[in-house]
Amino acid sequence: RASCVEAVVSTQSTGGHHSTSDDSTAYRSVDEVKHWDTVDTPINRIRNYLAARNWWDDVSEKEFRSETRTEILRSFREAENTKLPNPLQIFDEVYEEMPRNLQEQREVFVEHTNKYADNYPLGNHEKME
Repeated sequence: RASCVEAVVSTQSTGGHHSTSDDSTAYRSVDEVKHWDTVDTPINRIRNYLAARNWWDDVSEKEFRSETRTEILRSFREAENTKLPNPLQIFDEVYEEMPRNLQEQREVFVEHTNKYADNYPLGNHEKME
């Protein structure tokens, strides 16, 4: 059965910070920021909603956390064993036809990283071609 969950949150429900450079304690009390960051979070609200309808319980929570942790750790291991993308993709996959100034920047980049290869650990990247 298909389901749709609509969630509307404000920056308050994400700890109050708009971004990593934002300090919401400059315009909110520390207690208010802490409340939104730990007590009244979107995850807590959905958990309480589901539990109130007997669709979620502590056993489900424990199983979900265990399964999710296993999947995340497996994904990390897989990602750590995957080569990083070819750095030239930043140039090659932007325009259908690359502008001349980017062609020149690409050439300079290749020359520079080849000349100073000891300073650019590209061994974990897909080969630049």
